[in-house]
Amino acid sequence: MKKQYYSNPFFDRDIENRKASSTISANDVLIVSFQHKFYFFHEKERKELALFPLELFTQVSLSSSFLGIQKDKKIWTAELTKANIESVSEILKGGRFYDVRDLVGQLENEQAALLAYALGINKWHQITRFCGACGVDTKSWENGHSKKCKNPKCSTIFYPQISPAIIVLIEYKPKKGQPLCLLSKRKIDKGYICSTFAGFVEIGESLEDAVAREMKEEVNVEVTNLRYVDSQPWSFSSSLMMGFVAEVEQMAFQVDGEEIKDAAWFSAEEIHKLASKGELTLSRPDSIARFLIETWANNNLN
Repeated sequence: MKKQYYSNPFFDRDIENRKASSTISANDVLIVSFQHKFYFFHEKERKELALFPLELFTQVSLSSSFLGIQKDKKIWTAELTKANIESVSEILKGGRFYDVRDLVGQLENEQAALLAYALGINKWHQITRFCGACGVDTKSWENGHSKKCKNPKCSTIFYPQISPAIIVLIEYKPKKGQPLCLLSKRKIDKGYICSTFAGFVEIGESLEDAVAREMKEEVNVEVTNLRYVDSQPWSFSSSLMMGFVAEVEQMAFQVDGEEIKDAAWFSAEEIHKLASKGELTLSRPDSIARFLIETWANNNLN
């Protein structure tokens, strides 16, 4: 099976050394971001991720997080503030900050996965500056993989959290004729953009419960025969997307009019034909939604 974009099971997170404190060496490098965009150097016509020596930033008040080891380099990341950028302006030359999703197709999956990991950690640090139990400031702990309340009477420790989410391709198999899939659709300049259906898992729900509830809420269908397909880390909303295919026994549906404005049934042949003509645009190529649609369409093409 295709490895989902933004996932890299081969990256060494070096968990054993998260609690270790060591002297900064030439092997320690820093990935920097600003407003959730990462700094790249311009090398002729291509962009190269800037891996700055960590020691260049020792005089800057940064909360750096240790990500792991890659090719004998210890990788760290930090989100810069406007004040930080002014103080390191001499270092930040020859490049600019880019949104990870704007570079899809230009980055190898391993690098995109590393940046998605860094993005998730940096965003979590921004929203956990204060203790959720007593309101006092927190401090970085375990090399950035936890936060500890500075109040000695509290000392609550917080760990990064993700929100589980389900994403579903709905399938109908008639007794005669081609299988169909139900996709949300939105009008654009030329044709439509289509995607699958998704939602966050609520407290007290299993993944299967969430699939059944969300599909009922969004398009008013009763699903059956749920089949897990694959998962994808999704740091852009601090979530983990878990992909399913689910069947329905009839074609009737009704969009909720809020999250889903319109939807339609498509055969695999229609998806290929309309997409090739530019009349149907699928979800972005880095998404598991795109993977679910393309996999289904390829498997059901006559």
